[in-house]
Amino acid sequence: MNDSAKKWAIFTVKSAVTVGLIWLILRGVDFRAALERMAGLAPAAAILSVSLLMLHCFVAGWRWRIIMRLFGPALSTRTAIRLFFEGYFFNNALPSTIGGDGVRIYRTHKLGLPLAASINGVLLDRVTGLTGLFILVAIGQPLLYARIDDTATRLAFAAILLAGAAGIAAMILARHIPDRLLPTRLRVPVQKLSEATRAAYLHPALSLPVLGLSVVVHGLIVMSVHVIAVGLGLDVGLFESLVLVPAVILLTTIPVSVGGWGLREGLMVVALGLAGIPADAALSVSVLFGLAQIAAGLPGGVLWMMAGRQTA
Repeated sequence: MNDSAKKWAIFTVKSAVTVGLIWLILRGVDFRAALERMAGLAPAAAILSVSLLMLHCFVAGWRWRIIMRLFGPALSTRTAIRLFFEGYFFNNALPSTIGGDGVRIYRTHKLGLPLAASINGVLLDRVTGLTGLFILVAIGQPLLYARIDDTATRLAFAAILLAGAAGIAAMILARHIPDRLLPTRLRVPVQKLSEATRAAYLHPALSLPVLGLSVVVHGLIVMSVHVIAVGLGLDVGLFESLVLVPAVILLTTIPVSVGGWGLREGLMVVALGLAGIPADAALSVSVLFGLAQIAAGLPGGVLWMMAGRQTA
């Protein structure tokens, strides 16, 4: 099977998973009530939610530029933000076989950066971004323990944090993997990625701005969800926003559905249900958040098309 066929096979599987998840969710939710809730979203809340997501793209692009400097020639801030917007468009607005990370890798390589540097820079940017979510989840643990007594739920959140710490540690220690265990073409890229990860996490001059911006990035995303919930008239407070929403966003990054659709809705229904939010209300929040992401990514589509015309 060639690469194109593999991509479409993966896309087909993800599409099937998406449809299946949505079907399972709708079986247990009053969809008509959810639609009525969505129609009642305050316009100001919709605009603010999209604006927060667009602002998150600017901050995330800035963070990515800092990370790319670890692998060679740096992108300009303007270019990094532009390419991040393009990637965000592909991640959210298109049911594509090409993810936003792939778009960023392709575009940076076309701009003259080595392919290994492009891949490593995007990969480390993704990992540090997820770390921002881990930090938010960790910050919210005292609230979680104060509000939820269920042992299984507490253990699930602890497992998320442990898995994140283990993954980061593995990347930092990868430079110690014996050469004989790695294919020749991967030895140098793995070494550089491991060294850059160590710098990003263990050198305060770099880790403070990178991880600080990661927290800001995902704080803006959480605020976008919170604004939608408040705009729907839901009684959503600090607990729901700071503790439950970051966990949903984090688990939605698991690439099992198209654009996270279906998976995000199921997780949001379960998570907000822990705080007593009705299933139809949680579904409304999730769907509107997904639509806000699409709207926020549209400028990236325009930028992508402009770039194509310039190179034609």
